Amino acid sequence: MGPTLPRVFRWILLLAACHHADPPVAPGPLVPAEPDIVVDTMDKECAGLVAALETYQKCPNADDDDRAWARAWMEAARESFAAGAKADADTQAQRTMAINCKRAATSVGFATQRCHAGRKPRVD
Repeated sequence: MGPTLPRVFRWILLLAACHHADPPVAPGPLVPAEPDIVVDTMDKECAGLVAALETYQKCPNADDDDRAWARAWMEAARESFAAGAKADADTQAQRTMAINCKRAATSVGFATQRCHAGRKPRVD
């Protein structure tokens, strides 16, 4: 005669009770910190961002929305940079703004490369 239902449950409970948790996983190697970014002055880096936006705007594959986006960002950037120049920020704040302008210019540069590769795919 085969095992009855209650015996099967006893075996399942017995096997479940004997299961031990896996040992903790050892930590992996340390992730190195991001290297310091070499930047020029805040004015030069932010002028580079405006230049990158102007280059993006001239891409032959950019549509009207892309050009309007670039114009709006150039205008906002110029206004922000003018306000930042009047504020006479300390050295660390200027370095932070220069880093952010450099990163944004790099991003716009990659967008320009993508734009030169062809038109954006149509989304329906």
